[in-house]
Amino acid sequence: MNEAAMTERLTELIKAITSSPFADQTPAGSLQAVCPSEASARKPSPDTCLGHLRLQIKYLLFDLEATRRENRYLRQMLETRHKRDVDDLRGDGPEAL
Repeated sequence: MNEAAMTERLTELIKAITSSPFADQTPAGSLQAVCPSEASARKPSPDTCLGHLRLQIKYLLFDLEATRRENRYLRQMLETRHKRDVDDLRGDGPEAL
C-alpha cells in the first residue's frame, strides 16, 4: 500500500471516529474523569482530586479483595467436585456403600 492510500484511509478513519456518538465523552484517563466535582472548573483543587482518587483506589482494592475471595471459593468448589467425581468413577464414593 502506498503512502497516499495510507493517508487517505487514516483520514477516513479519523472522520469516522470524530463523527461517532462517543466522540463527545471524556476519556477515562482524564483529570475530569478522576475528579468529577471539579469538571466545570478550569483548575481543579489538587486536594479534592486526590481525595477522589484515594476513594476510587479504596473501592478498587475492596473489589480486588472480594474477587480474590470469590475465586478462592470457586476453586475450592471445583476441586471438591473434581474429587467427588473421581471417587465416583473409582467406585469409592458414597454411592458405592
